Amino acid sequence: MTQQISDGTQGTATAEFARGWRTVLMAALGVGLGVSGLLTYNAGLFARDLASEIGLSRTAFGAAFFGSTLAMAAAMPLVGRLVDRLGPRVVAAIGALMLSAGFLALSQVRSVAAYALIVVLIGPLAAGSTPVPYTRAVSAAFQRARGLALGLTQVGIGLAAALVPPVIALVVARQGWQHGFVALAGLAALGVVPALLGLPGRGKPGAKPEGEGYPAVCASSVYRLQYAAFCAMAFAFAGMLPHFVPMLREAGMPVERAGALAGLIGASVIVTRIVVGWLADRIEPAWLGSASCLICASGCLLLALGGPAMAPVGALALGAAMGAEADLIGILTARYFPISAYSRAYAAQYGGFMVAAGLSPLWMGQLADWSGGNYAPALIAASALLVLPAVLFAMLPGRAARRVSELPVSLTSRAGPSDRNFLA
Repeated sequence: MTQQISDGTQGTATAEFARGWRTVLMAALGVGLGVSGLLTYNAGLFARDLASEIGLSRTAFGAAFFGSTLAMAAAMPLVGRLVDRLGPRVVAAIGALMLSAGFLALSQVRSVAAYALIVVLIGPLAAGSTPVPYTRAVSAAFQRARGLALGLTQVGIGLAAALVPPVIALVVARQGWQHGFVALAGLAALGVVPALLGLPGRGKPGAKPEGEGYPAVCASSVYRLQYAAFCAMAFAFAGMLPHFVPMLREAGMPVERAGALAGLIGASVIVTRIVVGWLADRIEPAWLGSASCLICASGCLLLALGGPAMAPVGALALGAAMGAEADLIGILTARYFPISAYSRAYAAQYGGFMVAAGLSPLWMGQLADWSGGNYAPALIAASALLVLPAVLFAMLPGRAARRVSELPVSLTSRAGPSDRNFLA
């Protein structure tokens, strides 16, 4: 009987991929060519040239990037609404065009003020190129294999992070920073192709309105708990990414070795996104959230106590946490709440995650400065902070098929009838 059930499930998953493989492929390409794959991992390549060309300081560079993050986070609820109203295809295509226009504008900057303004504006204007419309399309196309499909979608960002920066760095080195931004603009413009070919348009006339259940989703205790878990996780560990190489160099590691270990983070992210997606179709996804927090906490603690010798372990743990969180936002949102409310529910959580991730490097850097350049206190603090999201994930309910009456009292005491709509 167990074998029969397993075969039936696998058959269903195989059938889903036979029908929806193009959606997954186009979604992975789209998120990789979007703002998450192109701006985040390539902005630092231009900092040195812009410093000599227009006088861009490290402070101004960081402030502009953080301002872009905040502006994008503020725009995420609107992106969710637009996906509900216009469909994923239109929103993603417009986002790709806006991102391309932003990079072209950056190729013409002549002052720090102009650079900062354009970078900040890219945040909200290109927000449609974030994973929101792409994961919405994938979540609607898959059920049995939804976790793996979403994991493969997010791999697009990891591949972009691994493949694009070396190419852009070569362009900058040989032809100058202006041509580097033009090359990024060309890549961003290519994002229109997967948006148009792989994503659905507006729903059919007479269909159930998208976003209809979102107000009830916001009122549910499960949604608030999930939101808090992702924000707490990002705040605790995301600051390790920009500080990882400086941390190792502060400890005396050569830049070549530190850079190679930073590449290990990217490899860990790619593998984790596939593994977590596959596992989420077979075990409770919330358990994976708790496990990834505890793995990252252990990596931080080992790095703090063992120093550079434990850097490979720290890189793998950080990559595991980054890969798991990106996957689980979409997986848990699709698991607990109606697909009709997915776009806005995902967008709001993604915005909160971005703000928390933007604040994380600030507190880590400040704590390292207070410690005279020693990152050990920051690593220990991160390890301790990661316990909170691990507990919050563990408090999330089990399978969505379970009724609210079966859930712990702590999750239902303040929940209204809306919770039943999602978990029944």
